[in-house]
Amino acid sequence: MLKEILFSLIYMVHAVSSQHVQQSAACHTKAFDIVFAIDTSSSIWKPDFALELKFIKDISQQFDIGLRHDQTRIGVVSFADHYYLQFHLWQNNRHDLVERALNRIRHRAGKKTNTASAIKYMVNTMFTPRYGSRRNAVHVAVIITDGKSQDRRKTIQTAALARKAGIHVFAIGVGDRVDYRELEETASRPTEEYVFEVDDFESLDNMKYILSNKTCTGPATDSPLVGRRRVSGLGLRPNFNLPRHERIQSLTRTPARTRLTTTTQSMKDVTIPIPDIQADIDPRLNVTNCGGKPADIYFALDASNSIWPEDFKKQLTFVRDLITLFDVSQTKTRVGLVTFSDRVKPIFDLNTLQIKENLFKQMENVTFMSGRTKTADALKFVHEQGFSPDVARPEVAHIMFVFTDGISKRPHETAREAELAKRDGIYMFSIGIGMSVEKTELRDIASDPDDDFVFHVSNFSVLDTIRNILAIKTCAIQPEDFVSDQKEIECNVNVPTDLMFVYDSAQLGIPRTRKITKFVYDVTAALNMDNHNLKVGRLLENCLSGADTYLSSQKPSMDFDGIDFPDFRRMIRKLASQGFAEPYGARRYAKKVAVLFLDDNMENLKQASEEIARLHETHTMVITIGDSDMYTAMSFSSRPANDYIVHVPSYKYLHTAKSTLLQKLCKVFVKEKH
Repeated sequence: MLKEILFSLIYMVHAVSSQHVQQSAACHTKAFDIVFAIDTSSSIWKPDFALELKFIKDISQQFDIGLRHDQTRIGVVSFADHYYLQFHLWQNNRHDLVERALNRIRHRAGKKTNTASAIKYMVNTMFTPRYGSRRNAVHVAVIITDGKSQDRRKTIQTAALARKAGIHVFAIGVGDRVDYRELEETASRPTEEYVFEVDDFESLDNMKYILSNKTCTGPATDSPLVGRRRVSGLGLRPNFNLPRHERIQSLTRTPARTRLTTTTQSMKDVTIPIPDIQADIDPRLNVTNCGGKPADIYFALDASNSIWPEDFKKQLTFVRDLITLFDVSQTKTRVGLVTFSDRVKPIFDLNTLQIKENLFKQMENVTFMSGRTKTADALKFVHEQGFSPDVARPEVAHIMFVFTDGISKRPHETAREAELAKRDGIYMFSIGIGMSVEKTELRDIASDPDDDFVFHVSNFSVLDTIRNILAIKTCAIQPEDFVSDQKEIECNVNVPTDLMFVYDSAQLGIPRTRKITKFVYDVTAALNMDNHNLKVGRLLENCLSGADTYLSSQKPSMDFDGIDFPDFRRMIRKLASQGFAEPYGARRYAKKVAVLFLDDNMENLKQASEEIARLHETHTMVITIGDSDMYTAMSFSSRPANDYIVHVPSYKYLHTAKSTLLQKLCKVFVKEKH
């Protein structure tokens, strides 16, 4: 996967740096000076470090390595407590020499992550003529790390110097300990094109073709304009139908799903055909209310920073126009809407009063968010909560429209969440907008066949040309085709299990505590306790003590400022000392399961997470509500985090998480004891 990432990155730099585009353009005919800065701190295991080295070996095979002016040179520096030069750009002029040099690199297992020192050495030494760098070559730096740098400020400062020196800086973060903001501030601009983030070294391979296509396009600062929005790239991509070694020889345009007519737009010496979309059907064709056929429909709109606010408004206008074609009511078509970037923002759900005027009024108040493109989170929310059995109607078709203008932040997660949604009978439409969309990801999101569920338009201004065909495709879905008969979740608890729900009433306040209490009641009511294997309890009392001050005329006795407010640390301690203690009803040999509720207003959660060690041999599940930090949630939860964390955007949607929590609890009940 790492290999495919850089293979893609070079395509993008090549597109940016070239003054002309030829069909035979290839990395073999363009000079690159590529320096890899690889993390060798103790947080990286030796097998993963070996994957980093293999990445560089494989990449070097894609280039014509040598010392001529038109050949590619490769250098490597590693970093941990300090930087460690491995070899300069001029030192290895053949593939076998590069591989031999890489085999000699050892894993330092340092205690620090001194990224700044490696970047500084690259700029001041490695990218200089004395050590083999050339003025005519494209200078590329690739930084791979799995954590935060030791000195964030220095890392950002030295990275700025690298960019100022004309070096294209790519930052690849691996794992959940990466500081994404640091990656953004380290990499070249726009960060959407130069920053990559993957879950772990093993999962890197899942993103190869998607990243190859995305990074093949040039950054927005060097791209043609469509309307008032910059289109990221020239729309070129490698032809993946060819063998791997031939992909670099051919740049082909991704065909749009709809028919295209082409015009041309010149930029310096580049003449690239720019597609101009036409409607698939006669635009005058009208759709009247789907014949009154009922359906539950959700729209998920991209609100990431690659979209201009004006274009985001065009998405909303398009969705509004599409809704007008449906017979919206509580008994016919019901509509839900979310926007997404770094987080998912529900606008209205299927339980909202389903009158068109009411929905349109709420859409008028939708604001643009900006941020990263976390499509997977939007799919997960709509699938698990938007279409939860407590909300969606099982007898009608469930349909989701996903709008995006580019690649998602974690494409393999997006594909996984889309597959889970489709397995539960949700019909998925994907609508790609602009020249930076990844057709592979659009197909991963959409239901089959692609001809019915995948759409691609050249820009936001022409979205309206597919309105009627989308409506017709939607109306063509028959309710009897809906494959998922939602059944009540049944949990068979076959071993003694003690389940505790924990929420801090002192920090939450009465209204929120009531909502969680109602939610806990609904969840426990769905659990099977007939065989007496399961015991359920809750902890929510976390009151102030000794805070009252009685009337006195003596100032020294008045301690109005010395109150020790309780926080979640006390709740964790209480759970360990009382909740799972035998004098309070717990069983010594029972499996222990704790469900913790966290929201974005709670204080001292970092300190509270340090108390989690008290809950040894406990399966700890976390419900996060609002804009809670996922890394904080992970510091409380058991592993793998995806099995133990449920996120709810707000208390308004807490009830929709019931089925998700029950499913996760059922899995935990059948797991081995910690």
